[in-house]
Amino acid sequence: MSFFFCKKTSLSFVFDIRDTSVSVGVVKLEKDKKPEIILCQKFELNIHDAKNYKKCIASLAKVLDKAVVSLRKELVKIGNKESIDTYYFFIGSPWSVSQSKTIKVIKDKLFEINNSLLKKIIGDEELYIENSLERQVFESDWDVLEEKIIQSKLNGYVIDDIYGKKTQSLTVELFVSFVTKEIKDKLFSFVDSRFGKNMKIQNHSCVISSYSFLRDLHLNKNDYIYIDVGKLITDIYVVKDEIIFAVASFPFGEENIIETSVSKTNLSRDIFMSHISIGQDNKFDLVSHNNGKDILKTGFDEWEEKFKDTLSKICNEMNIPNNLLVISSGMITTMLIKELSNKEKDKKFEHLGSKIEVSIIGEGLINNYISCAKAFANESYLKMDIIFINKIFNK
Repeated sequence: MSFFFCKKTSLSFVFDIRDTSVSVGVVKLEKDKKPEIILCQKFELNIHDAKNYKKCIASLAKVLDKAVVSLRKELVKIGNKESIDTYYFFIGSPWSVSQSKTIKVIKDKLFEINNSLLKKIIGDEELYIENSLERQVFESDWDVLEEKIIQSKLNGYVIDDIYGKKTQSLTVELFVSFVTKEIKDKLFSFVDSRFGKNMKIQNHSCVISSYSFLRDLHLNKNDYIYIDVGKLITDIYVVKDEIIFAVASFPFGEENIIETSVSKTNLSRDIFMSHISIGQDNKFDLVSHNNGKDILKTGFDEWEEKFKDTLSKICNEMNIPNNLLVISSGMITTMLIKELSNKEKDKKFEHLGSKIEVSIIGEGLINNYISCAKAFANESYLKMDIIFINKIFNK
């Protein structure tokens, strides 16, 4: 149940599964060294109807197979003969659902903390969350993707190693992610059928790799909001006192910003996007109609409205952090960040009375932790996954 567990490997496949794409990297791990990216490719998911769950699963399975075949061919081309014995899957929205929970056990007498106690209290909580998921999203047969105790307190004090300790008061900060059994079975059968049943698989939520990276990066920031703007979905989680306080998502990403904005113009999508590209290429301040920003305003405004509405559902006025951390991943996201930053400078970006400061995590900063990272641009999320894996490897 600890936050990290160690599996020693030399060469690994790392899959970062997002709403409309899968990034796959081949990574070399060595003790006390930076991880090295050997190969990296990105594959688009052919999802025309996000509501057709069966077709989405079928598309994901095909892309995973295509990705492994492609990267294995590239390994042969570069003469790499090292075997791969571990497959890491980092699964994001909408394929996985994550929640954080505070579990408290208070008794009149001292009690000992052991595996059976933790298994019971965590199992009960996971069953409760699973039942609530089935009611909320109308999908049955959920399974645990991963569970992490990210903080433990005995009698109000943070303790790293709680096993065997006796106490009257135990507080566990639990992070748990779920996937449908159908998706989990697909992942295991995919690896088993192509590489045999003895291959090692580790499954994680995309939330946990970004949380681990940002927690280590910003040791002085105990409270912040993190956003991940995908093509179709925006994920949010709130960190309070160094723990994941709440997790949420809303179905409005880069594509929705574009579509909403295009609908308010008489431009075709191609011409619309050319305006934006010209504005970006010439590094305009994005204030006039012809350079892109104004024609995106409608989409930005709707995204901000949905962001604030979602934030209100998981936080109240007293616990909204003043820091917003975001990865600059795509052109539309970069422009959105600039828009929010400008509002912040003009003291117009606030929510429920709280001023919000925008902090951008650039890919250059992430590259510092990985060898050969610069050769594989625009893969910030996969790189955070790799940093997380290396942390496990060197634990």
